[in-house]
Amino acid sequence: MFAKRQLKNEKEFFQTLEGHTIDSLRILKAYIENNSEVLSQFCQRWDLSLELFLKNLFISIYLHDIGKFAKQFQDNISHGKSSQKYPHAYYSFFLLNNVKYNQLVEEIPLEKLAVLGHHTQLYNGIYSTDENFGKPKFSEKEIKSFINDSISVYQDMGFDKFFKFEGLKFNENDFKFSSSRARKLLNQTKRNVSKYNKNLNLKSIFTYFFSILQLCDDYSSANFSKFIENYNGTETLLGPVLDDPNEYLPKLNVEDPLKTVFGDYEPYTFQKDLFEKSPKFSFLFAPCGRGKSEAAISWALNCMEKYNRNKIIFAMPTQVTSNAMWERLCTIFGEGSSKKEKKKNGKKYVGLFHGKSFIKLKSVLIGEKEDLGKKDFDELSGDTFKGNIFFKPITVTTIDHVIYSFVHGFRQADFALGNLQNAIIIFDEVHYYEEKTLNHLFTLFKLLRKFEIPHLLMSGTLPDFIKKDADEYLEVVDFEGIEYMPFSFKFCNKELIKLPKLSDETNETPEVYIDIESIEEIVSQYKKGLKQFIILNTVKRAQEFYKIVKMNLENEIDYPNVILYHSQYTYNDRVKKELEIRDESENGPFILIATQVIEISLDISCDIMYTEVAPPDAIGQRGGRLNRKGKTFKNGVDHEMKIFLPEKHLPYDEMLLKSTLEKIRDGPVSYKEIKELCDDIYQGRDLKKTNLNKIFRKCTLFGYKPIDIVFSEDKGRLLQIREDKLQKIDVIPLVIYNNNEMNLNVENQVKVPFWWYQNDQNQCGEDLEFFEIVSRTFGKKEVFYVICKMEYTYDIGFDYGTKVKDKFEDFCS
Repeated sequence: MFAKRQLKNEKEFFQTLEGHTIDSLRILKAYIENNSEVLSQFCQRWDLSLELFLKNLFISIYLHDIGKFAKQFQDNISHGKSSQKYPHAYYSFFLLNNVKYNQLVEEIPLEKLAVLGHHTQLYNGIYSTDENFGKPKFSEKEIKSFINDSISVYQDMGFDKFFKFEGLKFNENDFKFSSSRARKLLNQTKRNVSKYNKNLNLKSIFTYFFSILQLCDDYSSANFSKFIENYNGTETLLGPVLDDPNEYLPKLNVEDPLKTVFGDYEPYTFQKDLFEKSPKFSFLFAPCGRGKSEAAISWALNCMEKYNRNKIIFAMPTQVTSNAMWERLCTIFGEGSSKKEKKKNGKKYVGLFHGKSFIKLKSVLIGEKEDLGKKDFDELSGDTFKGNIFFKPITVTTIDHVIYSFVHGFRQADFALGNLQNAIIIFDEVHYYEEKTLNHLFTLFKLLRKFEIPHLLMSGTLPDFIKKDADEYLEVVDFEGIEYMPFSFKFCNKELIKLPKLSDETNETPEVYIDIESIEEIVSQYKKGLKQFIILNTVKRAQEFYKIVKMNLENEIDYPNVILYHSQYTYNDRVKKELEIRDESENGPFILIATQVIEISLDISCDIMYTEVAPPDAIGQRGGRLNRKGKTFKNGVDHEMKIFLPEKHLPYDEMLLKSTLEKIRDGPVSYKEIKELCDDIYQGRDLKKTNLNKIFRKCTLFGYKPIDIVFSEDKGRLLQIREDKLQKIDVIPLVIYNNNEMNLNVENQVKVPFWWYQNDQNQCGEDLEFFEIVSRTFGKKEVFYVICKMEYTYDIGFDYGTKVKDKFEDFCS
């Protein structure tokens, strides 16, 4: 019987069902050997028999493809056909109901459901109507022989050292498929499950069990494809081919966590405190630049051993912060004599996933190789998938992806959540999020506590309202660092820049207002070799201020080192900008003009900062890029944050900015004082319940499918994680598209306000002036892209003119 088919040079190669099964079991055996303490801890957590858990894993993996004994499936695979008419996972579920063994949870056949969902994630409608399914005819003699052989496979592979197994019993006469019986079995199972949706342990047990089954199946299949790529033999029908299952079970071996993370540096008191206590649930309050990340990494490494867990997840606020943290962790955990070599080798242990992580991974690989071939793109796809399911010992991702793992928010959510069951999770800068996202996060934290998943919440300001109802958390504070005064405030009661507005009454274009005194000061300080950051609250003001600063510098200096950074660049250009800023900021003089994307995105520092006023926690974050790691505001230079009035309050709440302006005082400031400012301004703010918990309960085992939950990684349907203040649309600049369909891809897309497109439609009718729709065909699928004809450059982004609409007080950053 065939299980797998692979083409090479137009020649067909097949792997037998027995061969694929044994390869899958080889991965299981290695998983048990490498994770014995993790498995034991998990079973103790939910009062399960470890021996039964392992035995049922063996049985489920041994029988997961038993549905492939359908003669129609064998005909299809032998002729290179793929047909949804004969879903072997559904047939395996049917056949497993004829096999007798003790279930982990008596009322619910979790093991059979894991088999049922190993190709299509469980949801309410899965296989609900089978009128389009073919009626399979099973090879009964072969099935019975295969089931009887389970005892010899168990003995030959050495599973007897883990559990006792005396073979499988089955109903001799029930292997004839019946559509009505299969439907009845599935519907009855769904009804039984619905009675237990409030039991958290079901979700935890199922997803962990399922993730191990899926791991063994997916990577035995991947190994066969890889084997055939390098195979030069003549045999076309092959049995088991997996030699080293540990290749698919990467494991961190860190003997000295403090040495690994801190090297020869002596950890600060708070870092040692967090490491030594290693609480299961903790808050960490420390200023920017004081080593919160290092403290968190060492805590996580210690927790892995203390609580017998096998993965670390960094949940970051944004894609940009995820990219930066991924590179940092690759360097820490990679082997080699140089930073570049460590970063390259660290990818084995550190995964990355977010909506555009493929682009980041690709850009790094391009830096290592001049030309990418098919194997390289296969590697990129494989690494993206591994990030998606939290496969590697460490994964950096966004909080969105972690939340969606709990509610079937993507196709592999149950696989990912299973891997989270034995993870340590670090949430960076928890104060950063707006109210809607924070409410979802604190619903998530409650679930994590109930699941007993250790997690750490880090913040540079940690307002008190975030700590409400959090008695189970141990708070660790950098008491030394919060007293430092690395910069001073200076409130400037004026605007840095004001833009003219569109007017239907006159064709005259008023001048842009600019604070000349500040421009002259910035130029003067550049000549002195200082690093300066200017932060505007909207893209348009940042763009116009950049043009004026650069023009003034170029009048006196050749090739000034000044960079603009905001969210309206293509994903490709954003990755390049991140690297450029990181490299250029290491040497003065340097000027970075940016929007609030700078607040948590880059580990960089300046001497002097100009910023429009923002909420108090955002001001603290911006301050984290001013004299970073400094102890005093006087250090050769007076490190000053000059705070200006914004032209308008957007994208922030008007009363919040007004309150911040009223309470900010000139002079040196510590992070302790910034936290007190946050507590004062946010006094009375409460976190609210969200629909996350309700959706989670619905998705205990079946529930919703991904398309019900989200439109895309950053656009919710039933579950909206982030506030959608301004609807956006992905476009590709015309200059990049250049009438070449090969340039139609996500790497070249930019998110812009949807009103740009709407306004163009309204003004131009059917013939759009600034936009056009083009398509590209991928196989049988036609994908449509929006092309934006506005001028676009790597330097500026979209340059849509000096005047702006009142409507567009740019929520984009």
